[in-house]
Amino acid sequence: MSGSQRREPSAVTAARRVGSTLLAVLILLLVLLTSAQDSIYDQIQGKTNQLNGVNGQISAARGQLNVLLSQDAALRRQIAALNAQIAQVTQQIQDETAKLDQLKAQLEVIRAQLAAKEAELAKHIAEYGRSMRLMYKTGTVSPLEMILSAGNFTDLLNRIFFFNDIVRDNRRQVDELRREREVIQALKADMDAKVAEQAQVVASIKAQQAQLEAARAQVAAQQAQVAALEAQMQQYLQQEQAQRAALQAELQTLILESLRAHSSGHFNWPISGVITQGFGCTDLISEPYDPSCPSGHFHTGIDIATGYGTPVVAADGGIVHDLNMVCSWGLCGFGHYVVIVHAGGFTSLYGHLSGWAVGDGAVVPQGTVIGYEGSTGNSTGPHLHFEIDLNGTPVNPLAYLP
Repeated sequence: MSGSQRREPSAVTAARRVGSTLLAVLILLLVLLTSAQDSIYDQIQGKTNQLNGVNGQISAARGQLNVLLSQDAALRRQIAALNAQIAQVTQQIQDETAKLDQLKAQLEVIRAQLAAKEAELAKHIAEYGRSMRLMYKTGTVSPLEMILSAGNFTDLLNRIFFFNDIVRDNRRQVDELRREREVIQALKADMDAKVAEQAQVVASIKAQQAQLEAARAQVAAQQAQVAALEAQMQQYLQQEQAQRAALQAELQTLILESLRAHSSGHFNWPISGVITQGFGCTDLISEPYDPSCPSGHFHTGIDIATGYGTPVVAADGGIVHDLNMVCSWGLCGFGHYVVIVHAGGFTSLYGHLSGWAVGDGAVVPQGTVIGYEGSTGNSTGPHLHFEIDLNGTPVNPLAYLP
């Protein structure tokens, strides 16, 4: 009896020890599971924050790139305008240079004429001098001889007049040659002035061309700098986009891991009540248009009616993806709603809520209160619109509910 009494406390103690051990194991498992879930959630939040930061950097980079592209386009337009001006000035230089060459050619002709006239004048003067010296040397123009050899006074006068005629004719020819030379000299002076003026025109246009080319070179240097910055920004943008793609992939993996951790793969009723409208074609014109329905309208979920303000729970675990604050995704007719993303390509929607009990991005286990029944949006009374989508296509919730 006493031995039996001694064994009983040992069994109780052992049972208590086993019970406490199992409780400790359960608590440890719960802590580990919670820690793992919190870790995934923290990682998701961290990756989301990183992704938001990268998206902000990409947006800023695109803004800077757009500014650089605008600057590049403006500089290219300036270069094109300067090229057009340079081409126009180059054509002016060609035209004015042609005029200058023509004036120079005319000047050379006048110079040749002047040189010929001066040579003719010099030759005439030289020939006249030689003839006078010859007459003087031979005595044919000696005044005494002219008097003594005259037969009479009339002959003497004729000789004197003849001599004077020779002198006057020579002077006349010399004066005429000199006048012609002066005319040619005046033409030459006028042509010299025209050539100098035209040369100044050409020089001025060439100076304008040099200024335009210098301006083009400066703008081209600026455009090259902008193009280099543009290339750097393009490279930076590509790197940021690659980082964003990597973060999106990592985030998707974490989300899928979190979904698998929180989704049971089975849906429960989000609320208890009466089904007031089923899934499928309907005569209600307020429902979405569907040409495959005879009535032309299709109800994408089921409506469950119960008391206003009744808590609505998550039909399965997942991540709150979208909370309607104004209108989102074209779902304004659902009023206040919650969308939860589950594993396996499933999403669930809870519409016409009077309010929310969770925040966007929250991880919710199955059965978590997410909102309260209401009559917001296109609603004729308090009820819950419950919808299940598979890979973006609405399916009949009754096929997935117990």
